[in-house]
This record gives sequence, structure tokens and C-alpha cells, in this order.
Amino acid sequence: MAPPSPSPCPFSAPSMLKKPDCFVGRQEELRFIQSQMTGPQPTSVNIVGPHKIGKSSLLWRFYQICRNHPQYASSRYAVIYLSFQDGECQEENTFYQAVAQKLSEVPVIQAKPSLVTAFQAVDWNRSTFAKAIRLCEAQKILPVLCIDKFEALFQESYREKFDEGFYDNLHSLINNSAMMLVLVSLETLDSYRTKYKLTSSFFNVGSFWLLEKFSEAEAQKLVELPKGTIAGAIPALTQTNQRLALQWGKQHPVLLQLAGKYLWEAQQYCKDVKWAKQKFQDQARAVLQLPTRPKRPQKFWYLLRWVVWDMPIGVGNLTKRFGLKLDDIFTWLMGLSLIIVAIMCVARIVPENEFFDLFKKFLCGSLSPVLAKWCDS
Repeated sequence: MAPPSPSPCPFSAPSMLKKPDCFVGRQEELRFIQSQMTGPQPTSVNIVGPHKIGKSSLLWRFYQICRNHPQYASSRYAVIYLSFQDGECQEENTFYQAVAQKLSEVPVIQAKPSLVTAFQAVDWNRSTFAKAIRLCEAQKILPVLCIDKFEALFQESYREKFDEGFYDNLHSLINNSAMMLVLVSLETLDSYRTKYKLTSSFFNVGSFWLLEKFSEAEAQKLVELPKGTIAGAIPALTQTNQRLALQWGKQHPVLLQLAGKYLWEAQQYCKDVKWAKQKFQDQARAVLQLPTRPKRPQKFWYLLRWVVWDMPIGVGNLTKRFGLKLDDIFTWLMGLSLIIVAIMCVARIVPENEFFDLFKKFLCGSLSPVLAKWCDS
């Protein structure tokens, strides 16, 4: 086995990307969020997208930029990051306390003694929170809350603790430009409003961005890591493995990261492409929560069961749904057979005498009491 390379693997999956060296692309999305924050009137943003499309990584990258870039770090913006997956945000009052703690650590807040005092309050509720945020507004500071996993609020255990009054309080603050939210969720806020029959105006405020797969250029940049993110670095993957990573990843951020990871390991430890592809497929199914494909013998038995058992039961249930009895089905089949044979007789595919024999049998089977003598002849 070949010794590992002195340089670490540049691909990171499937966790949220926190290292700037691993993050590529999404420049249009970052510019959009920044424009909503720095415009004449701040507008809250809802980043929406399917599972593992890169929403959390994008949110964290925006937070990093605002925290480290002089244009934002030393200006009027107090940007913080929280996740509703964290234990400190699972109740309304502890959420307010977590926000206060994070804001108290921001330099622009620490430079204002009155704000430092406000965010050191012991008991936090809607009123305390609203007063502290409005005090920031009076000091010309805009708190920007980057909140991940916002869909957690609509789980049953959360809905009991975060009622519509919570959303109304947030709406009042963002509607008056005292605060801005950058929320990440699986679905749009409006879809949650409809699904759970919520009435707060909070769900109608702001704009949303649907996060999709990478463009071809972004996907190419990712498979060339660490080139482009580290000065003077060259791609960790060979040209052949870059093409394979693009083929396997299909422009999906996490799949590209997984493909790069296992192809890099194959290079390092002298494994073949088949090994890397199997590792990639197994991990991709687990990460994206895809159903495991049955093996070939299992496929045969599934198909046999469907043909012999499931399909007949389904058809039988369908006839019950329409109120059909066995006699009705038999009569329908006989009638359909007569129609088909008649057409074949007209087309001279079936002789006329065979058609009349079949027709007689049909009549005798259904009207035998009336036509007994004719049927006996």
C-alpha cells in the first residue's frame, strides 16, 4: 500500500463545509443575500432546497464572509449564525437567550456599552428581545440572524413551544427593518404556512432563493480542488479521475464531494476505480437517504410475488371498488369475446360457422331457461 500524500484530501462530505478551502461556487447566491442586506431597506431571505444540496454550507459561508470581511465586520451589521438543531434553540426563551449571547460577541455590539448591557439581561422573553433589537436600531446597527434548519420549528414538539405570537414578534421587527433574517429550510415559508394553517404575516415577508445543483463551471471548479482556493495549488485528482467525478456527481454538490473523496483515496492507496465507485454509491445512498437497490435474486422474487400475488389482489380490490361481482365480470368477458370474434369474422379471419356456434353457446349460457328447446337441438 502506498504511503499517504503529505497534502490532505481537499474534498469534504457529507457534513457542512466550514473550511473556506473546501467551498467553491455559489457566488451568485452570495451576491443575492448580500444585496438584500445592504440595499436601501434590508429584506429577509429564505434559502430553500432539497436535502444535502448545500444550503447549510452556503449559509455558513455567508456568515464567514460577514464576520471576516472589513466591509461588514467593522460597519453597522451584526451577523450571527444559529441552528434550530442546537439544543439551545429548542424553546422560545432559550432561542432569544442564544441570539443575545451570539450578538454580545460581535465587535460592533461590544463597542456600544448600552447594547452590551441590554444583551446581558437574565430573563429573556418576547418583550425583552424586542426591546434589545430596537435598541440596536436606535444605534444604527442591523442584527442579521442566519438561522439554519428552520423547518425544525414545524415538527410537532416544536410547534407547541413556538406559537403564532413568536412569528408575529419576528414579523414586527423585520417589517420595521430593525432586524434581518436569512433562513434555511427544505420548503418555502409559504408552504409551511399553508400546510399547518398558520395566519401570521411573518410567512409573507421577504424573498426566497431556490438552491439547485451546480452549474457545469462550478462542478469543474470543485473537482479541481484545491486549485483555485489555495494559492499555487494544483488539482488533487488526475484528469481521468476529474472526469469520473463529474460523471458520477452529476453537478450535485455533495455527490461531487463524495466522488472526489473516494477517487482521491483510490489514488492514494492504489485502489482501482471499481472500489472507488462502490464506496461512492454506498455512501451516496446513505447520505441522500435513497432506498437500497435489491440484489438480482431478490429482484426476481419481488417480481414473481407482484405477478402472482400483488397484481391479482389489486385487480380484485378494484372490482370491489366499482361494485362488480364475478357474474358481471364473466358476462363482460363473454361479451368482449363475442365482439372480438365478430370483428375477426367480418375480416374473414374466423369462419362464420364458428362465430355462430360461439354466439349460440353464449345465449344458451345466459338464457337457457327461455331457449331450452333451441339449445337442446
